[in-house]
Amino acid sequence: MSEFISYLFAIFVVTPLQAELSQRLQGVPSQELVEAGKACISVEAPELLRYAQENWGWAAANAIGVSAGLVDPMTLLPQGNENCRLVIQSLAVEGSRNA
Repeated sequence: MSEFISYLFAIFVVTPLQAELSQRLQGVPSQELVEAGKACISVEAPELLRYAQENWGWAAANAIGVSAGLVDPMTLLPQGNENCRLVIQSLAVEGSRNA
Protein backbone atom coordinates (compact mmCIF):
# COMPACT_ATOMS: atom_id res chain seq x y z
CA MET A 1 0.00 0.00 0.00
CA SER A 2 2.81 2.44 0.80
CA GLU A 3 4.26 1.92 -2.69
CA PHE A 4 0.88 2.84 -4.18
CA ILE A 5 0.73 6.00 -2.03
CA SER A 6 4.27 6.84 -3.09
CA TYR A 7 3.34 6.35 -6.74
CA LEU A 8 0.31 8.63 -6.46
CA PHE A 9 2.33 11.23 -4.56
CA ALA A 10 4.97 11.16 -7.28
CA ILE A 11 2.33 11.74 -9.95
CA PHE A 12 0.35 14.43 -8.15
CA VAL A 13 3.09 16.25 -6.20
CA VAL A 14 6.69 15.47 -7.16
CA THR A 15 6.19 15.70 -10.92
CA PRO A 16 4.32 19.04 -10.68
CA LEU A 17 6.97 20.26 -8.23
CA GLN A 18 9.75 19.48 -10.71
CA ALA A 19 7.80 21.14 -13.53
CA GLU A 20 7.00 24.21 -11.42
CA LEU A 21 10.63 24.63 -10.39
CA SER A 22 11.85 24.22 -13.97
CA GLN A 23 9.29 26.74 -15.21
CA ARG A 24 10.16 29.30 -12.56
CA LEU A 25 13.88 28.93 -13.27
CA GLN A 26 13.51 29.43 -17.04
CA GLY A 27 15.15 32.64 -18.09
CA VAL A 28 16.92 33.08 -14.76
CA PRO A 29 20.30 34.60 -15.62
CA SER A 30 22.15 32.72 -12.88
CA GLN A 31 23.41 29.27 -13.85
CA GLU A 32 24.29 28.79 -10.17
CA LEU A 33 20.61 29.15 -9.28
CA VAL A 34 19.56 26.67 -11.97
CA GLU A 35 22.12 24.15 -10.69
CA ALA A 36 20.90 24.71 -7.12
CA GLY A 37 17.36 23.94 -8.28
CA LYS A 38 18.47 20.69 -9.89
CA ALA A 39 20.45 19.71 -6.80
CA CYS A 40 17.52 20.55 -4.53
CA ILE A 41 15.10 18.34 -6.46
CA SER A 42 17.55 15.47 -6.85
CA VAL A 43 18.05 15.28 -3.09
CA GLU A 44 14.61 16.22 -1.80
CA ALA A 45 12.28 14.40 -4.22
CA PRO A 46 13.25 10.97 -2.83
CA GLU A 47 12.89 12.33 0.71
CA LEU A 48 9.40 13.65 -0.05
CA LEU A 49 8.44 10.25 -1.45
CA ARG A 50 9.79 8.50 1.64
CA TYR A 51 7.89 10.89 3.91
CA ALA A 52 4.72 10.35 1.87
CA GLN A 53 5.01 6.58 2.34
CA GLU A 54 5.29 7.02 6.10
CA ASN A 55 2.61 9.71 6.43
CA TRP A 56 -0.37 8.87 4.25
CA GLY A 57 -2.56 11.66 5.58
CA TRP A 58 0.09 14.27 4.81
CA ALA A 59 0.60 12.74 1.37
CA ALA A 60 -3.12 12.73 0.55
CA ALA A 61 -3.69 16.27 1.81
CA ASN A 62 -0.78 17.66 -0.16
CA ALA A 63 -1.57 15.65 -3.29
CA ILE A 64 -5.10 17.04 -3.30
CA GLY A 65 -3.89 20.53 -2.42
CA VAL A 66 -1.28 20.63 -5.18
CA SER A 67 -3.66 19.11 -7.74
CA ALA A 68 -6.38 21.63 -6.89
CA GLY A 69 -3.96 24.55 -6.91
CA LEU A 70 -4.45 25.23 -3.21
CA VAL A 71 -0.89 24.30 -2.21
CA ASP A 72 2.17 25.73 -3.94
CA PRO A 73 4.43 22.69 -4.40
CA MET A 74 7.45 24.88 -3.66
CA THR A 75 6.29 25.11 -0.03
CA LEU A 76 7.03 21.39 0.36
CA LEU A 77 10.75 21.94 -0.16
CA PRO A 78 12.68 22.14 3.10
CA GLN A 79 14.49 25.36 3.95
CA GLY A 80 17.11 23.22 5.71
CA ASN A 81 18.58 22.17 2.37
CA GLU A 82 20.98 24.94 1.32
CA ASN A 83 20.19 24.57 -2.39
CA CYS A 84 16.43 24.60 -1.79
CA ARG A 85 16.72 27.63 0.49
CA LEU A 86 18.71 29.52 -2.16
CA VAL A 87 16.13 28.74 -4.85
CA ILE A 88 13.11 29.50 -2.65
CA GLN A 89 14.55 32.82 -1.47
CA SER A 90 15.62 33.85 -4.96
CA LEU A 91 12.24 33.01 -6.46
CA ALA A 92 10.45 34.83 -3.63
CA VAL A 93 12.49 37.98 -4.34
CA GLU A 94 11.84 37.63 -8.08
CA GLY A 95 8.12 37.10 -7.40
CA SER A 96 7.91 40.22 -5.25
CA ARG A 97 9.52 42.26 -8.05
CA ASN A 98 6.91 41.01 -10.52
CA ALA A 99 3.96 41.63 -8.18
